[in-house]
Amino acid sequence: MDLFDRVVLFVNDAFKGKQIVHFERTVYWFEKFSPKFSEAHKIAAYAHDIERAFRDEGKKAPENYLDADFLKYHQEKGAEIIAEFLRKKHAPESTIKKVVQLVSKHEVGGNAEQNALMDADSVSFFETNAEMFVTQKAPIEGNKKVKEKLDWMFNRISSREAKADARQNFEKWMNMLK
Repeated sequence: MDLFDRVVLFVNDAFKGKQIVHFERTVYWFEKFSPKFSEAHKIAAYAHDIERAFRDEGKKAPENYLDADFLKYHQEKGAEIIAEFLRKKHAPESTIKKVVQLVSKHEVGGNAEQNALMDADSVSFFETNAEMFVTQKAPIEGNKKVKEKLDWMFNRISSREAKADARQNFEKWMNMLK
């Protein structure tokens, strides 16, 4: 079993089988957007949201999905969690370093690779998670809050190619909110 397969088992177990399609699609899109796609890129894409599976009771998601401090915590804590897992599996330090660099900026981007992961996360979100926000969260939390989340997920996309890939789903979910 290679390192990526171990990461998949770890993440799937941590999420109790939920979100698998989002993680798989993030890998797909990240590979499409990254010219130098490696095992570290694949691991980072699959494990980018690992913090959510280990969220402390005292550190629940804030009322505002877009709270900058919380997004920073989410991506940095996720990087710590996956780095610890990779060290236990004796992954090469270069792989761990690359995964940490990517996961620690997957919400806000930074360099070209971090932006590509952020873009992949957004495109995957519109394919796999946006429906839940529109159909389940909006009736409880309000259309305005969900609209802000959808707008942010779309507007953070840094590349023209990724925006084009996300646009149809973004518009579909935004129209459903009206």
